[in-house]
Amino acid sequence: MALLAAPATLGVPVKVTQKALRVLCLDGGAAGARRAWSLAPGPHRLSATMANAPRTGAPEADAQPGNAQVTFTLEAGHRYEVEVRGLVKSFAFRAWRRGEWKPLVRDRTADREASGEPEWVEAACR
Repeated sequence: MALLAAPATLGVPVKVTQKALRVLCLDGGAAGARRAWSLAPGPHRLSATMANAPRTGAPEADAQPGNAQVTFTLEAGHRYEVEVRGLVKSFAFRAWRRGEWKPLVRDRTADREASGEPEWVEAACR
């Protein structure tokens, strides 16, 4: 006779969609190389940087991307993606300068932004 298990509580899916975005910390702890999570509904904090890989001859080759931190609140039953907003030249040259890009958490279920403006921080995890 098989035992039936109680249904597991499912977390809220959050996925990074921009390949150059490097999540450094999630809720104060190191994120490692992960690019997707299942998180509890409620408030969260994410710190990230961009991986510069300038094209040959890019005028922004010495750009320093900095560390941006955003807060957001997840709702149960929704699906979220972390994307990047920035200057067109940053995408074209693959060189990111602090303050010229920002991570954005988007609620794909409700088609709206779930995060506010980033705070630029020196230490990614705090």
